[in-house]
Amino acid sequence: MSRKQVILDLDQIIPEERVVILAEKRIDVSRIPSRVTLDIAKNSDKLQSGSQDTFPLLLDQVASILRPSFPEVTADWIVDNTDLNQLLKLIEFVLEPVKDRAGGDTEKNEVSPSQ
Repeated sequence: MSRKQVILDLDQIIPEERVVILAEKRIDVSRIPSRVTLDIAKNSDKLQSGSQDTFPLLLDQVASILRPSFPEVTADWIVDNTDLNQLLKLIEFVLEPVKDRAGGDTEKNEVSPSQ
């Protein structure tokens, strides 16, 4: 009697390529670590409140997404190498897949840096 084998090859799930070019560095942000996504979910109340803790939290999450492709990145490096418009665009671009996956407009408001 033969056994049926079922294999889930998660290495075959390849996200759409997403790249940020900043300070002459090409940073791949295609893959968002699960830890970042879980952290966003855990901190959704803080993110929704728009308190003074929101922006540093967003910066830390963005740095965590950039880090696999650019290990030296920190929230301070991001702030030092962007102007305000670039920073807001960076946050929106990097977190866009998380917002889209979370279900649209209500989640978009939770992680929007412009609140």
